[in-house]
Formats: sequence, structure tokens, C-alpha cells
Amino acid sequence: MIKGLYCLLAYWLLSFVTWADVEAGSTSSQREDLSKMLTHLTDSLKEDYDLNLLPQVRVLREQSKQLGAKNLQARSLLLEGLIRQHFGDYKHSLVLHNDALNIARTLDMPALEVQIYLAIAQLEMDLERFRYAQQLLDQAYQLITTKVAAEQAHTLMGEFILWQGSLYLLKGSYRQALATLSDAHLIEYEALSSKLALARAWAYLSIGEYQRAETLIESDSVKAKELQRNLHLRVRYQLMSATAAIQAGDFTVAINTAKHALNETFGTRFLTEQSMLQNILAGAYAQLGDFEQAHLYLKRFALSQQALNLQKRNNKLLQLEAQYSLAAQKQQLSVLEKDNAIQAQQLIQHQQQIDNAHLAQQRGVLGLLLIALVVGFGYWRWQNKRYLITLKQQVTERTAELAERNKRLQALSFTDSLTGLNNRHYFFSVIDAQIKSDPSKSEEKQEMIFCLLDIDHFKKVNDSYGHAAGDIVLQTVADILKQCTRDSDLVIRWGGEEFLIVMPNMTHNEAIEAVERVRRQVECFPFVVNEQPIQVTCSIGFAPYPLTNGTNNTLSWEQVVELADNGLYMAKKEHRNAWVGLHSLNQPLNSSIKQLNEDYRSLINSGQVIASTSY
Repeated sequence: MIKGLYCLLAYWLLSFVTWADVEAGSTSSQREDLSKMLTHLTDSLKEDYDLNLLPQVRVLREQSKQLGAKNLQARSLLLEGLIRQHFGDYKHSLVLHNDALNIARTLDMPALEVQIYLAIAQLEMDLERFRYAQQLLDQAYQLITTKVAAEQAHTLMGEFILWQGSLYLLKGSYRQALATLSDAHLIEYEALSSKLALARAWAYLSIGEYQRAETLIESDSVKAKELQRNLHLRVRYQLMSATAAIQAGDFTVAINTAKHALNETFGTRFLTEQSMLQNILAGAYAQLGDFEQAHLYLKRFALSQQALNLQKRNNKLLQLEAQYSLAAQKQQLSVLEKDNAIQAQQLIQHQQQIDNAHLAQQRGVLGLLLIALVVGFGYWRWQNKRYLITLKQQVTERTAELAERNKRLQALSFTDSLTGLNNRHYFFSVIDAQIKSDPSKSEEKQEMIFCLLDIDHFKKVNDSYGHAAGDIVLQTVADILKQCTRDSDLVIRWGGEEFLIVMPNMTHNEAIEAVERVRRQVECFPFVVNEQPIQVTCSIGFAPYPLTNGTNNTLSWEQVVELADNGLYMAKKEHRNAWVGLHSLNQPLNSSIKQLNEDYRSLINSGQVIASTSY
């Protein structure tokens, strides 16, 4: 019988060991799969940032958390923060970076800490907080030189040099940038040679040494393979080539290069590069004497700068709010930890008193002490519960207050303060969803009309009656547009005296009726400024979306807006108090949008472009 018990015990131990080995093997296999997934996502982000990678990064983060793989969890947090940071979501990006940094510190991973410090420094540079960015770079450099292993320190030092040089460029210290981004670094850090070379070329362009910049741009350090994979890097390369050409006096080359780069920025969020390219085009056209094109691109440059400044202001507000939220959370955690420590100390002291009473008193006294202990414990529990309820109410109220503040902040960023209409920032945030959700319920109504309206001789109103009178005219025109449009239409203050109207699910004939109604309402409205009636008219251009050039190449909505802008320009030049509306293209065009923009009027006269006018 004893022998049988020994056999049963041995069998049970063997089964337990086998089960433990299977569980350990399964966990190890899952960790390997997650590591491969992390490597794949990291390589994908090196090529270009894609919002479609976010779901995969979140899956990686949750599975790493479930397995207790904090190393993978921290790296997935860093990846998600980098993606959000690239697309302007600085608030959530800062929170993700801080969570990753806390995990890296607990695991004592200096290399990962350096990567996070560099990411946060890049975020601070985007927000033009250069002092904080320099502090973060200094912390990263200290870790690289003191704690990071030699094989990892080499790569991280290359990243540090790149961002330190970029910071000097942003601050205008071009000589320091050139010293930091020396030729030796281009050779030593081959993996970063393209980025280092372009940064050094930009420093040379900033001080006017375009010959050296051209040498770097065309060198082997700028790899064609990396330019093909990374759109942002390619646009920066073309921007520098155009800048070098305009400094060298090759204005035609500068125009061609800048236009090609500008076309690649459509549908992206590269507002900084977009505005710089538009400024280059304006300067090049002005040098060639084509002042109409120069004025057009200078106007677009001003609009891009306004959008860029608004974006920077909103990003700074969100980043400050994120910092405030993190500080508040840390303060609450600190208070809770102190309260728990005090309560734990009180319990220990109370327990010691009970132990001493056990030794000194008899059973009757012991019973009384036990009763007192139960009562005291119940009272403590009651007090603790009440305290937790009060704290939860405070957290709920604070959360609701922050949510309301976020709503107000978003409303302010999306609304034009003068007219009460939505602004360009709101338009860019909803247009993609608006286009995707536009229903094609019937064959007749399947177009979305983009309409640009400009008040005629608005500068004369400001010069003659003052800017207050101009504000009254703008507000009145905005009210007229609200009355003459449908609830489903988007009415946008596009900038200055220009308005954008997006009318979904509308035919060309209905669009003609709508814009003519708007034109008549503005023309007939009794504008009164300083008790004196004034005459105000407007010019309108519109174009339909979707629109093809006859070879099954559908133009983007940005290109359709440019066509509407050309119609507006033609209406102002030919007649004023008129409208020009594009209907369709009669035959294929070889250079599509370029030919349409440059020869809009001649193409209409020749019958290649079918359009309607009010004159």
C-alpha cells in the first residue's frame, strides 16, 4: 500500500512538471511572436508613419501587458506615441511617452530611456519649446555616455547628433548646426546618412552657401532608396533642391521642383513644407515677372501660415493640458500613498497595543480589548469608506470639468470669432469624412459642389469706411450665406473676405440656382455702415466633385478647390458681381490639373472645358 502511494505521488509530480513545462513553452512562444511583431512595426515606421498601424500597436501593447512583458509594453507605448506625435496628437503622445518612460526606469533600461527622451525632445521642438528640448537632449546625452552599452550607444549617438543639429537649425544657430552635423558623422553613421546630409544641407542654405548644399544634396549620402520609401524625407529633399535653385538664380528649375514637391504634399499634414514651397514659388514667379502667379502663391502661402500658426497654438494648449493632467494624477497618487502609509502605521501601533494587553491583562480584560478592537476597526472602515466616496466624487467632478473644457477648446479652435462660421481648421478635420459619407442616392444627384465666394472691392470698404465697417459687411455676408444654404451644406470662413461653401448631393443646375440666389441676395441687400448705405457685390467660382480628366483619373478635392478658385479669379477679372461654374471636361487632357489651372479661360473658350457663367 505504501509503495502504491509512492507511485501515485510520483505520477502527480511528473504530471505537474510536464504541465509547467508546456505553460512555460507557450509563454515563451508568445513572447517571440510579440518580439517579431514589434520588429516589423518598428521597421514599418522607419519607412513612413501610417495611422493604419495603430490597431496593431494597441494589440501588441495589450498582449504584452497580459503576459507581463514590460519591455515590449514600454516599446509599444513609445511606438504609439511616435505615431500620434507625427499626426499632431501631442496630448495623448505626451501621456504615452511618460508611461513608457516610467516602465523603462523601473526596468533599468537606459537605451530605451534615451529613445523616449529623444522622442519627447522632438515633440518639444515641434511646439517651439526649445529650452525644454535642450534639457531633454542633455539628459539623453548623459545616459548615452554613462549607462548605455557600447553597441547601442553608437546608434543612439547618431540619433542624438541629428536632433541636436535640428534644434540648432530651428533656433537659427546655423554655424553650431554645421559643427554638430560634421562630415565625419555622415560617414560614421551610415544608417542616418540621408537625414544628416539633408540637415547639413539646410544649414548651408540658411547661410546662403548653396554650392555646398547642392554638393550634399546630390552626394551618395542622400540615398535614393530612402527617398522612395519615406514621403516626408522626399519632400524635404525636393524643398532643399528648389531652395538651392532659387539661390543660384535658376528660377525655372526652382518652380518645376517646388511644384512637383507641392503636388506630393496634397492630402498630407506637411503644412510647414507646404508653406515654404508656396513661398519659393511666389518668389520665383516674381523674379520671372509673372506677378499673377506670384500673387496666387503668396496668397496661398499666407493662408498656409495662418493654418500652421493656428495648429501650433492648439497643439501648445493641448500639450499644456496634458502636462497639467499628469501633474494632477501624480499629486493624487502621492496623497493616497501618504494616507495609506499613515493608516498602515496606525494599524501597526494598534496591533502592538493589543499584543501588550494580551500579556498584561486577564481573559476578561482581553475580551473587552477585543470588543474595542472590533469597534475601532469598524469605525476605521467607515471613515475610510467615506473618505474614498468623497475622493471619488472629487475625481468625477474634475473629470467632468476637464471634459467640458476640452469641448470649449475644440469649439473655439473650429469657429471663426468674427462671423461665427466654421474656419479652415474645422474644414480640414471633417472634409475627408464628408466626402466618404456623401451618398449617391440617385443618378441625378451624385456630385459635391465646392464653391468659393469673394467680396468685390472689399479693400475699398475698409479704406473708405474703416475696418469696423468691413467687419459688419463680413458678418452680414455670413448671415446671408447661412440663410441661402441648406442645413447639410458646409459654410466656411476661408480667410479674409473669402468664403468656402461645400454643397453635397447637388446637380450642376441646382448649383447654378444656389450661387445665383446668393449673388442676388448680396447685390440686393441694403448694407448700412455709419448710417450710410453702400453697395456690396460678390464674385463666385465653383466646381463639382468627383471630377475626372477624361482618362479615368479622378482629381482630388484639393484640386477641385483650385479649379473653383480659378473660376472665382476669372469671374473677378472678366466682370465682377458674377459667377463661373465648371461643369465637366469635354475630352482628355494630357497634363490635367496643371493645364486646367494655367489655361482655364482658354480651355473654356475652346470647348475643352464645359462651364457656365452669369455674364
